[in-house]
Amino acid sequence: MKQLFIALSILALGTVSCRKIIDIEQEDADKRTVIEATLLEGTNNFDVRVTETSNFFGDNSSVPITNASVILNDGTTDYTLASFGDGNYQLVGFNAVSGTHYTLTVNENGNSFVAKGTMPAIVPIDTIAYQFVEQSTFSDSGYITQIEFNDPAAEDNYYRIEVDVQGVYYGDIFNLILLDDGFLNGNRIEFPLFAIDVAQAYDNVTMKLSSCDEATYTYLEGVDALINTGNGAPPANPTSNFNNGALGNFSLYASDTKSIVITP
Repeated sequence: MKQLFIALSILALGTVSCRKIIDIEQEDADKRTVIEATLLEGTNNFDVRVTETSNFFGDNSSVPITNASVILNDGTTDYTLASFGDGNYQLVGFNAVSGTHYTLTVNENGNSFVAKGTMPAIVPIDTIAYQFVEQSTFSDSGYITQIEFNDPAAEDNYYRIEVDVQGVYYGDIFNLILLDDGFLNGNRIEFPLFAIDVAQAYDNVTMKLSSCDEATYTYLEGVDALINTGNGAPPANPTSNFNNGALGNFSLYASDTKSIVITP
């Protein structure tokens, strides 16, 4: 089981009110197309952002691409996303189904970029457990929370966890939490969240467990490696699942949410 805490400025689930700007050395001097797309299981709006930038994470040099053709295919039907300006494209009320293979094609300025992915199945949260700890060098006194769920045995699984403790959110770009089932494939996973602040009595705690596809997980691992590079070498761009040199990622997530109140 692997635990990663990474800073991510794009493709984040949930609302992020802050932005971290990171300049990445390009492999060449040409500007690159960046495609940010997140498809959620169930009926949701599917949003895609297409820009051109010389910096992967996008800063003030990022230029929206407003004339792109953005098409999602579910194996039988093409769905064309409408342009809402400023490089934003949307498919309203699309029902994404677990186990379905999706292809996203972005055509712009004579270039075609294609990414594929399979929507994972929801892995339900079984329990949010908690245990009181006294104040120590490493923690205030309070309740350490733990997410518990049964990992499916049929395939390798990749997860992201988001937590809200009495209105304080964990799992944004500055403390993203990822894990895979590793050697625990098919077993019960009990994952204590030592990296977040302890909860207090009668706090409301909400956890979201999001399953993602392997390409998304690999992409996020690349972002983590990029941000934490400390050897002075130019960082490599995170591995995108788009072809033809596009940056960004077509990410697919299926999520379950559970809430409790900490009761002494």
